[in-house]
Amino acid sequence: MGRTITSRLCDCGLFALLLVFAPPVQASSPDDFIRTVSAKAFSSLAEANISDADRIDRFQHLLNESFDLAYIGRFVLGINGRRATDAEKAEFQTLFEKFLVRAYANRFRDLTGKKLNVIRAEDLTERDSLVITRIEITGNSPIPVNWKVRGKEGAFKIIDVTVEGISMSVTQRDEFAAVIRQNGGKVEGLIKALRRKTGD
Repeated sequence: MGRTITSRLCDCGLFALLLVFAPPVQASSPDDFIRTVSAKAFSSLAEANISDADRIDRFQHLLNESFDLAYIGRFVLGINGRRATDAEKAEFQTLFEKFLVRAYANRFRDLTGKKLNVIRAEDLTERDSLVITRIEITGNSPIPVNWKVRGKEGAFKIIDVTVEGISMSVTQRDEFAAVIRQNGGKVEGLIKALRRKTGD
């Protein structure tokens, strides 16, 4: 759990993840949701004069509002969740959310010269859509970013982000699975690693 998904997404456009961390918005379609959320994100986390602690607090709040974290947690734990106790699954979910906050919160400071362009939305299933966008960065090639958006209880939630063809959820699931294998197939080994990462 060293230089893995965090560094890879940072290298190829971690800025993309910022754009989903915004308060719930009223949107008529998945692409409108992403477009509106990106605008709100700039006004929330891009302030130059807020402290790191304030940025972390805002990030955690916005993360909880905009991602279906329960779904993503189950997905990244994957088949290993079948071997976990209810207590282990509950602790994993709590630590996973803290892990995301620690990994990304303070990386979002400089948005100068960056812009999100929504290209189109495609229906995947009756409730899931893929919103195709790209991040325009002054002086660099645009970065393709796809957002998997789920309609849930009359609102939209992000359930995955793919940057340059790399799925955040799939990559994280593979990394967690490797940690579990290194610990004799026990979810407890992953939980201990996440405790160390989050300072718990």
